[in-house]
Amino acid sequence: MLREMKFNRHCRKHRDDVYRFARSLLGNASDAEDATQEVLFKMWNHLDHLRRADVRSWLLRTTRNHCIDQLRKRHRAFEAWDGEAFESRPDEAMRDPACAASHADARRQIDHALESLSEKLRSVFILYEINGLRYQEVADALEIPLNSVKVYLSRARAQLKQQLTRKEPWLKV
Repeated sequence: MLREMKFNRHCRKHRDDVYRFARSLLGNASDAEDATQEVLFKMWNHLDHLRRADVRSWLLRTTRNHCIDQLRKRHRAFEAWDGEAFESRPDEAMRDPACAASHADARRQIDHALESLSEKLRSVFILYEINGLRYQEVADALEIPLNSVKVYLSRARAQLKQQLTRKEPWLKV
């Protein structure tokens, strides 16, 4: 009973982070849901060996590894990106067709720019900028040194800025 309560608590707390990270790596909602279920199942099997402070890092690292394995099995590294990774809620401005088209075009450009990053840079960028992890949490999740996180994040930002300003010179990144 205590084990189930612990598992449920961790699921409620971390499920959305696992899903968002899987979604950003796999590129579609269905695969991300499957990956999330697989990772949570793995957590159940390892629950007795996980310290409370390490659960989030373990889950994100396991998610990353699982997603990479899935992409390798499909023999198409990150080709599954479907441009929906960064959906936002529609607001008043999105009711205007011209605004909606502009928004969709900008999202496609951002998605394409993210695709162009190496797997390491993309993972660090997504975990830090999109999932909101701190430097140390990213380092723990990806099992890389803290300084590497900072370097990869800086490189990712620079490459994204270069990609996005090359396509839209007026864009201020």
